[in-house]
Amino acid sequence: MKKLGCIIGLLLVLVSSFVVAGISISEPLEVYNLGDRLYISADGIAGAEEGNLNFDLVCGNRTTNLEKISARKFSFEETQSYSVPYKVLTRYDLEIANLSDVVGNCQVVVSLGADVVSTNVFVISDDVDVVVSLGKAAYNPGEAVTVRIEAIKANGVLLEGFVEGSNVTSFNKAISGGVVSEVFSLGETIEAGNYYLTVRAYDVGRGGILNEGVGGIGFSVNQVASSIIMSLGDVVAVPGESFTVGAEVYDQSGVEMEGAVDVNFVSPSAEKFGMVVQAGDFGEFEFNSSAEVGLWRVVGSFNGMIEEREFEMAGVQKAEFDFEGPVLTITNVGNVVYNRSINIGIGNESTVLDLNIGLGEVRKFNLKAPSGEYDVLVEDGISSTNHRVLLTGKAISVSDLKDVGIFKGYSIVWIFLIVVVGGVGFILFRRYRKTRTVGDKPGIFKRLFGRVRIMKGRVEEKVPSKIRARMDDSLNFTKKSPSVQGLDHNGYSHEDKTMVDFTKKGIGSAESTLVLKGEKYMSAVVAISVKDYDALSDVAKKALHEIIGGARKMKGLIDWRGDYVFVVFSPIVTKTYRNESLAVKAGMVILKDLNVYNKKFKDKIKFGIGVHVGELIASKEKEKLKYTSIGNTVSLAKRIADSGDGKLMVSDGIRKKLLRELKVSKGPEVSGNQVYEVSDLKNREADAARLKELLKRQG
Repeated sequence: MKKLGCIIGLLLVLVSSFVVAGISISEPLEVYNLGDRLYISADGIAGAEEGNLNFDLVCGNRTTNLEKISARKFSFEETQSYSVPYKVLTRYDLEIANLSDVVGNCQVVVSLGADVVSTNVFVISDDVDVVVSLGKAAYNPGEAVTVRIEAIKANGVLLEGFVEGSNVTSFNKAISGGVVSEVFSLGETIEAGNYYLTVRAYDVGRGGILNEGVGGIGFSVNQVASSIIMSLGDVVAVPGESFTVGAEVYDQSGVEMEGAVDVNFVSPSAEKFGMVVQAGDFGEFEFNSSAEVGLWRVVGSFNGMIEEREFEMAGVQKAEFDFEGPVLTITNVGNVVYNRSINIGIGNESTVLDLNIGLGEVRKFNLKAPSGEYDVLVEDGISSTNHRVLLTGKAISVSDLKDVGIFKGYSIVWIFLIVVVGGVGFILFRRYRKTRTVGDKPGIFKRLFGRVRIMKGRVEEKVPSKIRARMDDSLNFTKKSPSVQGLDHNGYSHEDKTMVDFTKKGIGSAESTLVLKGEKYMSAVVAISVKDYDALSDVAKKALHEIIGGARKMKGLIDWRGDYVFVVFSPIVTKTYRNESLAVKAGMVILKDLNVYNKKFKDKIKFGIGVHVGELIASKEKEKLKYTSIGNTVSLAKRIADSGDGKLMVSDGIRKKLLRELKVSKGPEVSGNQVYEVSDLKNREADAARLKELLKRQG
């Protein structure tokens, strides 16, 4: 303002003869942005011989001349008007070095001689108001984000220029009409937390950027679980012992998360047991002593995400001993057949019992000794119990109550039946003697046996149902000779050599158990699923054992497990690493023999056969192979066998190893694994022999 005052004073001295009629000036807009046009006009201008008419833009302490016109151009006789050609608020049009000189509160001052007038204060700005908006405040990793940008200059005019994004993402695009949108995607592994998107908007004129503004908006990225890591204390669990499971949860960026992980243990028969483990921690679970043997799964779940691991449940023989007076009760509380030898000490004497007790089975033994009170010790090398028991008898003995016969248990009933049947027979015989005539002997005997059957039925009706059931289960009428039945005193034999012992392990058998000292071998496993084993007759069971027993000729070792039979081909026995071929050949032979049997007999054997190859930890003890399955070697063979009724199914691993030998068709998927039905097995050895013979003839 001081500078302006000096200029005005100087003008008054130089043009003291200039006549001013009184100047008025038009008012500008309240706000301008750089690059806008500034229009100014003045009225009441009178000409003069000296001096100039000046239009100056005064912003703060800086004055910029807009127009300078000699006073001689105007009339001396009457006042005139003058409009300055519009000035563009740019560096080149204003002829200034820095546009910041004209940014702020400004006035236009018009001076002619001593006459000075100015406009109201107005604003020249380089600001752009930027408004950024999002669809929501929080996003998941990998999600698309839509950004809406509005840019308006300080003068209220919509921006025509450009926008740039930074921080979370970067983009650069044109904006028209003051509005533009941008879509970008968050990274799949972006770290959870708060983020801020910065947007810069600007326009460009001659010489560079004129107006610009910056805006932004904050948002958050959710923490989303992306992986669960389950860790097991061991690959083999032992019933009755603690089994450790650890769970770790990581988000999309690999940062460990907190929270509760649901852990479920799933048995081979799909029974579930659950617990909760805090992420980043370990939990212990104790399986009961009867936990099912085989391949178990542990399944961890967190916020809909699932992770699964497998482990093997070891077989443990365990029994509990209890006393009810002189009766020793032995209960199999383990998860396999209890076939140990126990020592029973009565006083100073001891007796050894060789037991074979099924799962959950209870056996009772009656203890006897000369009348008196005895310390009885029962032990099997693992557990023991000691009781003070009052015993009676003539000598020390241990008798199995299971062996008490039907006659011994129900002697009164049998005496009653013998008396009744004998009386009826005597009466019928007397009648027969009185009425006997030549030629009617067959009719008399028919009537005799008919009456006996009627009397037998009436007697059975009088006997209580529980006793009758025990009698039916106990009596086994047969046409075999007394010597075979064990009734001949001279040639006594308690065992029928023609019958099959389905529980006895034969020579060349295999046993699934925990092998601590063994080697890892790539082995092939044939699994036979017998759908109705318990319902089969003894004849069918005998045929089944003979058919499967034929696999021993191919060096396969057999492991009977309930409704499943496993034939194991291991290099430790076969002395070859081509066990896949041996396994499929054995499976084909078993398939054909079972189909032949089912065509001949009404008692059908419903079955399925599966073959898989994988690693087993095995050791050989005499003629028995002991093995532990690694991964799903045995369990997948078992599931494949269940998938095909009356068919031979093989895994993809078997198919790939025997591409040139097998003729297969695609079957279903089993536990995520493709299986194939075998329709034919080529004899490559025979083909090679024929080719050799053919070449010999041609030579």
